[in-house]
Amino acid sequence: MKKILWETYFDTTVTRKMGRRVKKNFQTQRLMEIINAMNLSYSVTEAKYPKIPWKTVKKIEVEWEGSKEELIKKIESSSSSVS
Repeated sequence: MKKILWETYFDTTVTRKMGRRVKKNFQTQRLMEIINAMNLSYSVTEAKYPKIPWKTVKKIEVEWEGSKEELIKKIESSSSSVS
């Protein structure tokens, strides 16, 4: 099943109220590196995030069978192990 991940979920300059879903110490610039290291099938497009419609961000569609929350947590925990 495809899960949509918005780059905003991982942007540490964004508040949780506006859409961030990871801790402040997440390394946003390594997001795509982490997804690649997890060997996930994905596609990336540019789109406007609904809570911040004036800003164009990456919309990442990932093949994932679990919940979106599980995927986000796995990416967050993998951020420390990818070098």
